[in-house]
Amino acid sequence: MSPKHDHTGADTTWKSTSTTGTNSSKASSLFGLDEDDKANILVYWYRSGRKSLEITSQHDLCKSLDEDEKLPFMRVTKKQIPRGNSRLEVRTEDLMLPEDVEKYATKPTLKASLANVGLPSIAYWKRLLFNSYPELYIVSRSASPTNSPQASKENSPENSQHVSPSSTFPTDTPHPLQDPQAS
Repeated sequence: MSPKHDHTGADTTWKSTSTTGTNSSKASSLFGLDEDDKANILVYWYRSGRKSLEITSQHDLCKSLDEDEKLPFMRVTKKQIPRGNSRLEVRTEDLMLPEDVEKYATKPTLKASLANVGLPSIAYWKRLLFNSYPELYIVSRSASPTNSPQASKENSPENSQHVSPSSTFPTDTPHPLQDPQAS
């Protein structure tokens, strides 16, 4: 990194140059992940359909998130894993950013249990013996596209198709046996 100087000689900003020559990961900048860290981490994909926790690295997590077209709707949070625990309860507050937890602190569902996940045995033993895997990385949806403010605006009744009542409701067409002129 090299400092930029203004005319007074004081440091004002730092210009960062990549040592690898690659573009920075969008996921790393969005979620504060280290795209160069290849140490093992535990990842829980909330409501993804995956059967268990995934052992991966921040590098691979960034790569996986960058390839996901739903990246703008994703959120990555971290939860401390107490040493000696083989299971971890994931609550609503664990999916939220600290400012959201503070904002909704009085809501009763903040402490609601969403999942109780078991640590893979290798992660449990490494956590117990070597203090590895200090945190669980939780990947979840922050807002689905259908729940986003823009989508809500586009799907509002004011923006819905205007349909005439004649095409909305079926017309009364009598059965041929009830209407003598129908045959």
